[in-house]
Amino acid sequence: MLEITFEDDYDTAAFLHLLRNADENRHIKIHEAPGKIGIEKTHSSVSIQEYIQPILTRFFTECKEDEYMLSVIEGDYYFLDRDEQQQILQLAHSIMEGELEGLPLNHDDTPREYFIEQELKTICLEENVFSIRSFMTFRLGKYYERLKGYVEAAIDEYKMEQEYQTFIQSLRDYVTRKEPVLDHVRIVHDGHFVLWELKYISEREQKKYIDRRFVREHPMYIDSHLLAPLVSIAPKKIDLYTKNSEHAMVQTIQNIFQERVRIFSLESFHPQENILEERS
Repeated sequence: MLEITFEDDYDTAAFLHLLRNADENRHIKIHEAPGKIGIEKTHSSVSIQEYIQPILTRFFTECKEDEYMLSVIEGDYYFLDRDEQQQILQLAHSIMEGELEGLPLNHDDTPREYFIEQELKTICLEENVFSIRSFMTFRLGKYYERLKGYVEAAIDEYKMEQEYQTFIQSLRDYVTRKEPVLDHVRIVHDGHFVLWELKYISEREQKKYIDRRFVREHPMYIDSHLLAPLVSIAPKKIDLYTKNSEHAMVQTIQNIFQERVRIFSLESFHPQENILEERS
């Protein structure tokens, strides 16, 4: 019989839940005791090793993974606020699930479960005692390295998001305070973004619409071809024509100008309509 020992009642109950939801056609008998669970086979052809390995892997990934990552977030990077910890943890999960791309993770595409499975294969799980704590302490170094990489990437993403929100708020405040240079402008997104009211004037004339002082204060973030003139103009109304309302720049413009922005399909744009003439 294999005896698995746990540190607390929560882990014991969580593992029992996984056992009871495993394949019923298993020829396995479960023995419950405080802080431990016994696994006994009821047929000679059954392999406890083959049966228990995937359950143990699920236990570590589903029940202990967040616990470790939260300890890294708090203990190594000193994020003590619970809300911040949860935001970073959610970002780490998004990275693990491939929902966030292009993040600087220094590892190959090997699934993180592989590192647990390889260590379990080196241990006889047919009988004797298997300590969850000992296995986590001495056998999961590579697995923890992978989790720490996810956390580090999540923290980088979190900091970038915080910087972005601060940047957006500064632009929003500027636009709110500034007197509009033009009341109404159109932006056409067809492969690239064009501020239509400036399309047919010279580059020298275009520069007159840009608040150079404000741009100097945001050199890393301001796009000189679109955001710089758009924010400097601070229009009361923006009509944005696009095929992709989820584009990052579309979202940024909406975040800055909020209710001032109206989104239209690209096909509905009619360039012969001259807003400048309409105002004169």
